[in-house]
Amino acid sequence: MKKTIKAALKGITTATAGFLKKRGIYVVALALISAAALSAVLTVKQPNGADPAQTDDPASEVNTDIGDRLTDAQLPIATPTPSPTATPTPMPDFTPAPPTPKPTAVQKLSPPVRGEVIWGFAVNELIYSRTLDQWTTHTGVDVAAPKGSEVYAVFAGTVTEIFTDDSLGVMVEVKGANDMIAVYGNLKAEPPVKVGARINAGDIVGYVGDTAVSECGDKSHVHFELLKDEKYVDPQSYVLFIKELEG
Repeated sequence: MKKTIKAALKGITTATAGFLKKRGIYVVALALISAAALSAVLTVKQPNGADPAQTDDPASEVNTDIGDRLTDAQLPIATPTPSPTATPTPMPDFTPAPPTPKPTAVQKLSPPVRGEVIWGFAVNELIYSRTLDQWTTHTGVDVAAPKGSEVYAVFAGTVTEIFTDDSLGVMVEVKGANDMIAVYGNLKAEPPVKVGARINAGDIVGYVGDTAVSECGDKSHVHFELLKDEKYVDPQSYVLFIKELEG
């Protein structure tokens, strides 16, 4: 068996040797051509003067390329944000406030006679009348004054009417400014003024009489009324009577 294997190997060796003897020149030629081609490829890929044995770093080439591109694109320059400037706190104003002006007191009118009010104003309530012995309204005030006393105009105006009232006797009506009307009653007959006469504050419009039938049981007095915008108002809100003068 061993002889058979040896004989086979010897046959193969003899055949290979014979082949190389006949075809060996072609094998050598092919090897030389392959070596020359490889040398040419390596020469083209290497830059002039570079060491063919040196291997380039791909990462370095990528970083260089990115840097060139960023430089060409002119990277934006970050602008520093200015720090906010602190606003100074304003100093409080210690200037004292001007004093609040006091309300101006309403200047009241002088009374028609110098006497006290003995019967007050009552249009929204009833008050007792000694003369009539009943509860009634009262559209003015009764101001005590001796019979025959002068009765003065409380403001300037025009005499618009002189008449005799069944209850309040002889009356003189004077119209002033701001739609104010003053009415003086319980006067003596034939007062010293005429309708249409222009009078000033303090002028005499009549004299205290006893012509008011509905008030004849009271002390001697002048009946005095005030109207504003054709409505009765309390004369004590506009006229300074004797109690207020003495107080």
